[in-house]
Amino acid sequence: MSIKKLMTSYAAYNLSANQQFVNWLQGQLEESLQKEVHSSFKGILQTLNHIWAIEEMWCADLFKNDDAVNRYGVEDLKPQEVFDGLLKRSAIISENVSQLTDEALAENVHIKTPWFEANLTRAEYLQHLFNHGTYHRGQIITIAHQLGFTEMPSTDFLFFSLMSSNK
Repeated sequence: MSIKKLMTSYAAYNLSANQQFVNWLQGQLEESLQKEVHSSFKGILQTLNHIWAIEEMWCADLFKNDDAVNRYGVEDLKPQEVFDGLLKRSAIISENVSQLTDEALAENVHIKTPWFEANLTRAEYLQHLFNHGTYHRGQIITIAHQLGFTEMPSTDFLFFSLMSSNK
């Protein structure tokens, strides 16, 4: 399997998993989405906003998108704004990844942020981005269990891949 096929698949998976979460969370009360809990972030909506913020940052750094928005420090979170923004950025990332060549994915990209400086391949950064979203979606599931939510989506990459291969 080529790196392009793998990264394209991961980008599509990331979009699909975020879509499943948005579909599920849109059926929950806003009060529950905003409820503070003990976790890395204050609650479900704050965690989802963090996923969006990181996708914005990586899209700007890896694809030089000049329309990226800064989501850091935003405290007045509106569910629909977070849902729409995350899905829009995930779709843009998926589209951008699908246009990359194996060579572009293997190209080293120097990135300097307030948190780190690195010179890794574009594919390595993308892998980190997709793992990051998976990690925090897992936290959202744990928070949701604490809040009594039910019928959580199953967003395992394996099942996404199996469903995609049966189309």
